Amino acid sequence: MNLAAVLIFFVGTCAFWNVSAWGSNTRPKDPICNSVRASGMEGGRAVVTRSAFFQGILLGSIAAPSMTVAFDGGVGGLGKTKPQTGVELFEASSTPIQNQKGIVSAEIKSVNGKPLRIEFQTPWPLLPTTSGLEARDLRTSESAFVQVVPEVSNWQNPKIFKQLLIDSVLATQGKFGAYSTPVDVKVKPLSDDRFSVTFISYTPAMRESERQLWIKPIVADSTLILLIVGTTKARFPSQEKSFGKILDTFLAVPAPESKLRAR
Repeated sequence: MNLAAVLIFFVGTCAFWNVSAWGSNTRPKDPICNSVRASGMEGGRAVVTRSAFFQGILLGSIAAPSMTVAFDGGVGGLGKTKPQTGVELFEASSTPIQNQKGIVSAEIKSVNGKPLRIEFQTPWPLLPTTSGLEARDLRTSESAFVQVVPEVSNWQNPKIFKQLLIDSVLATQGKFGAYSTPVDVKVKPLSDDRFSVTFISYTPAMRESERQLWIKPIVADSTLILLIVGTTKARFPSQEKSFGKILDTFLAVPAPESKLRAR
């Protein structure tokens, strides 16, 4: 907005309050309007001197609260809300469910279009608006979600597994690459079926956020299904026990195709 537009806006606003069509003499307690009134009224018009105008702008910038909020962290800031997880429900009309014990169940498609039964138990609610399968603690940054990718040869190798994550979970279309490509990615095997991953992602305000994940991969029908649990690196140690229990419950197996479904 240029200087002329700013002047017109503030003079018009203050003139409205001082000379209204209904004869009101309401005087708002505003530093900008006070500076306008200090310059005087002339023929029913607000007259503003150069010094009073700039004084009002200065006071207004100090008195008015800033509307710019640097969002750092939280649910939206630590990950994309609708990432491309590769999860596709086997039947579009079906809906993932979570029972009272927290067990999430769903039937999804393998990369070959076959049905796979997915199941895991979590203390957090399943998000109904997500494009995939994700449960999240709405008060913090803890979450558990499923990522589906085609099986690659020798994926157990940490270097290959790291590249797999960079191309999916950490990519711009993935959960943690929405605002910029994560950096300092480190992958460490925990056991034959688990990996620990640390990296630095970015919030909408482009602030760095150190993250840590545990990942359990399962192969079914040429498909690599990953259950990913994690939070900020600072909170991770206090959540390890809970994350371990969630991964212990993870199940991904081919589902039998019924004759009715085949039709």
